[in-house]
Amino acid sequence: MKAVAKTNSGKGFELIDAPTPNPKKGEVLVKIKACSVCGTDVHIYNNDPPWDTRIKTPRIIGHEFTGVVEKIGQGVKRVKVGDTVANESHIYCGNCSQCKAGRPHTCLNIKAVGIDIDGSYAEHIVVPEHVLFKVSPKLPPHIATLHESFGNSVYTVSAGPVKGKTIAVFGLGPTGLFAVAVAKHWGAKKIIAVSGTKEHIDLGKRVGAHVVVDRHNENVVERVKEETNGDGVDVFYEMAGSQGAIEQGLKVLKPGGQATLLGLPPQQVCLMWSKDVVLKDITIRAIYGREIPHTWNLMKKLFTDKKFDISPIVTHKFKLDDFEKAIEVMKSGRSGKVVMFPE
Repeated sequence: MKAVAKTNSGKGFELIDAPTPNPKKGEVLVKIKACSVCGTDVHIYNNDPPWDTRIKTPRIIGHEFTGVVEKIGQGVKRVKVGDTVANESHIYCGNCSQCKAGRPHTCLNIKAVGIDIDGSYAEHIVVPEHVLFKVSPKLPPHIATLHESFGNSVYTVSAGPVKGKTIAVFGLGPTGLFAVAVAKHWGAKKIIAVSGTKEHIDLGKRVGAHVVVDRHNENVVERVKEETNGDGVDVFYEMAGSQGAIEQGLKVLKPGGQATLLGLPPQQVCLMWSKDVVLKDITIRAIYGREIPHTWNLMKKLFTDKKFDISPIVTHKFKLDDFEKAIEVMKSGRSGKVVMFPE
């Protein structure tokens, strides 16, 4: 089968001819209809830490996909041949204390698709049955493949108050854009988004932000305070993974508000802990992955609601053969979601 893999310890991926895998007990073979590109894939492509030591080559890359079940291994009951599925990228063990406590997304023995096992930049993939979720075959593949990354944003928004609230979204990459769309759909009173990229500013307005602040040309804290009559926001989502976004988000958060943090800063973060956190009596809520199965149930409801539409966030589509172009678009920092098709 055709696949894209990291074949050595240097930078870059290669298009390879790999054997079609065969599902073992409890596993499922999926014929991939679409796979989407994540920022993590770009870091792996660049051989950035910690991926430079974690990835064992050769490794087929990619952890977001949708497809059709083509073959099932012994004992598989969750899905059947012909089902359309999307994937949870975190392979949880089911036996550790976190899994037994109902938190498989923070499994102590977690493995990841496309990192610890071969991934979705291919014509076929084999995964354990428990990481597959059935989705409607009517859902277009370029939307169905988004479940994994979209789920990060759904979990972020669902982790705090939304309806009737004023919300700030810092960072309008795909996850930030998804968060804007979900918050708008769930009844946020006012959404103030912050970005420094024209393409993302335009997309933010298109998917539901009432105000988008250009961080390069405006004083973010002052503008957000103006938009909230000096009160600040009820909730802020940190989707950028930057020191500046965290600092500014905490400053515009009203006393008693909630800071919901999904972004992953590459370095240690220093804060005005007393002034911006403790003395404001705020709640800090960290987000990792997707709650299983709760987030998946929420996504199913969203994707079956005809009034909900995230299709504008998919800005680029490529054939799998053109993976280099897809990676370059993601590296530009100006795209929405990038999707590839094996055929």
